[in-house]
Amino acid sequence: MFKNAEKISKAMDMLIKVTDELEKLERKEQLVAVIHELSVVHQGVLGDLRTYAHNTDYEDN
Repeated sequence: MFKNAEKISKAMDMLIKVTDELEKLERKEQLVAVIHELSVVHQGVLGDLRTYAHNTDYEDN
């Protein structure tokens, strides 16, 4: 699961770089919307990781 979060983070970084290089405002706005949606997914994955880590801490005790 951590690898998924890392891949999403790298993809977001790449999209941000591409967005900065775009000249058409409409395309920039579309890509910013995609980045935002991806960040929501990223937050969900990170939340799942925290929940998983929290649950395994209790199982170890």
